[in-house]
Amino acid sequence: MNAAADRALVERILAETGVDRVPVPPQASYLGELFRAAQQALLDAILRGGRMLSLPPRVLEGIAWGLAALAVLLIVRAVVSRLRRRGRAGTVEGDGAVAALGIPAAARDAAAWRAELERRLAEGRIAEALEALWWWLARSLAGDRVEPDWTSRDLVARARRQDLRDLVRRLDAFTYGPRQPGIDDLRSLVGRLEQALA
Repeated sequence: MNAAADRALVERILAETGVDRVPVPPQASYLGELFRAAQQALLDAILRGGRMLSLPPRVLEGIAWGLAALAVLLIVRAVVSRLRRRGRAGTVEGDGAVAALGIPAAARDAAAWRAELERRLAEGRIAEALEALWWWLARSLAGDRVEPDWTSRDLVARARRQDLRDLVRRLDAFTYGPRQPGIDDLRSLVGRLEQALA
């Protein structure tokens, strides 16, 4: 039999123990998603190619290993490129006007993130603008339910907005790709997202 909990006692215990802290996103959340997507794409391509060409299993295995090595190299290259850009850009949270107020990223609403996005674009800070764009989209779609450790895929799935999948993939390509997008590219994506959200 379930007993009713003393709400005041539970809240006091949570506050005293610090259990209700804001979750911290895992460092590898994007890499895990990227690896799973690459793995599935590789498997699908090998199976389709093997069927089309009627290749012997030994040849398919060699192709699979070669493609797997290539995928790993591309992932490492993308990660290294991202880390280099992040190092050059400095800390994102340290210099923003909203960050100066001491407001955690997940606590800002969509309007605050939209204003922050415009400010960062006006200053030409692409990497920081990409962060603001993701948070603006996340808060616009999921409101207070959004969690900092969500991937873009999580966001689309939990908001039940599969219609935004291609635009969100474009955002991920801008964010994690080997080349930084231009401000015009970013403004174009923002415009397309605004139209889709309207």
